[in-house]
Amino acid sequence: MRDPALYRIKHESHQETGDKWCIYPMYDFSHPVADAVEGITHSLCTLEFEDHRPLYDWTVDKLLPTGLIDCKPRQIEFSRLNLKYTVLS
Repeated sequence: MRDPALYRIKHESHQETGDKWCIYPMYDFSHPVADAVEGITHSLCTLEFEDHRPLYDWTVDKLLPTGLIDCKPRQIEFSRLNLKYTVLS
């Protein structure tokens, strides 16, 4: 993990917020934050996200002491998974 991009700045009108915001969080930053806020305990991802796990863990570890989140989700990567009769979000 070296100098990750956490936000992008785009000076264009957004379909939902109009011109109110021009700063948008990158997926690698918003993913662990959303998981922690929503109380997700295990985030199942494909192997392509394995290289992103250090940033996922770093983000959660930095936010826990601030009190903004109160749980530590865990990202788990897999290569292929066939689940039957199971509901996943």
